[in-house]
Amino acid sequence: MKKQSKIYAIKTTIGQEKQVLEIFEQRVKAKGEPYKSAIKAAMWIKDVKGYIFVEAEDPTLIDELLQGIRHSRGRVLGFIDPSEIDKYLVAKPVIESLKTGDLVEIIGGPFKSMKGRVVAVDRQKSEVTLELLESVSPFPITIYAEYLKKIEGGV
Repeated sequence: MKKQSKIYAIKTTIGQEKQVLEIFEQRVKAKGEPYKSAIKAAMWIKDVKGYIFVEAEDPTLIDELLQGIRHSRGRVLGFIDPSEIDKYLVAKPVIESLKTGDLVEIIGGPFKSMKGRVVAVDRQKSEVTLELLESVSPFPITIYAEYLKKIEGGV
């Protein structure tokens, strides 16, 4: 009977998550079986500083692989419920974070790489009206919100 895999948190030095993850993944590949089949996935989330997450069947295998990895501080006791990290994995629509006065950069469409200031936000249509900062006379244009990247908050 196969064991159920669970998600475990590994504490690391803040800023060294990616390095610890890369070394951990290299060790999984180098050790081969049973590590390769027991370790399902490993990842780090940019918004969760000082931790990486590993999905595995057996936490003792994680502990063995972590031994001697610089900047790893060990496995956190217990396991993580997947619903706790789901909020970090689902991308939030750009329109939710935009408001009047925000400075944005256009990342798609005919006005790509231009900057503008948000004048109005239509959440139902997922459209944003903005004034281009680089134009001679500021005239409002309406653009699809997914073509925008927020640079800084409004006044």
